[in-house]
Amino acid sequence: MAAGRKARASAEASAGGKRKRKIHARWSDALAERLLARLAAGEFLYRITREPGMPTPEGVAKWARERPDFAERLDAARRAGGRPPGQRGPVSTFSEHIAEEVIERLCEGESLTGIGADPTMPCLSTLMRWRRERADFENAVQVGMRARAERLCDTSWEMAEAATPETAYLTGMKLAHLRWMAGVMAPRVFRPRLVEPEAPRDVRTVMFRHFKIEKDPETGKDKVVGYCPNPHTGEVEREDTPGYRRPTGPGRWFVLPA
Repeated sequence: MAAGRKARASAEASAGGKRKRKIHARWSDALAERLLARLAAGEFLYRITREPGMPTPEGVAKWARERPDFAERLDAARRAGGRPPGQRGPVSTFSEHIAEEVIERLCEGESLTGIGADPTMPCLSTLMRWRRERADFENAVQVGMRARAERLCDTSWEMAEAATPETAYLTGMKLAHLRWMAGVMAPRVFRPRLVEPEAPRDVRTVMFRHFKIEKDPETGKDKVVGYCPNPHTGEVEREDTPGYRRPTGPGRWFVLPA
């Protein structure tokens, strides 16, 4: 142990003297604001406190004990930076101010794909993971999607107003796609409602039979002869005609006496 201390001491001496001790940083509102802002941006506390002019971890803990308002803001800044106190396991990259910017850009009409392609923003896979892991962010995204769908509706109306006979076909194709996009982004409001096909009506054909008294050419006696219209041809047929049959086919047939 003693040999190790001597070796470290000789190394420090050869490097240019004793190791410099970090100067204690006193409390100031400006310094606290810088610390909280960097924590909310996702930086690690232990890295911030290593820098000159910043308080030590013990100093930050002392500030939190002496100032309850600072302790609350410190906790909020850590959560905003994706590193809540006491969290173990993988560190979340979620940032509240970045999430707010994502929602604002959605409301302005940008897509999540376009936002994820911005080098200054999280990639699309990160945004989708935030949606799965954080219900509050997913609800905010749904609100942004609906706002974007409403903007598409306004855009489609402007396109329809500006359409001419020469551009009507192309405009119609674009409007159909915009209608589909609005339905996908806000299905509860803009998705077309499916209409049930009408059931076929029950067709009823009513035919009236007519009766006449005629003389039988063979016997010379009077007899009653029935006449009934054919629904397929519209012609009146005698019922005593050889081969005559009652109407058949789809529908219901009602033969009523005249």
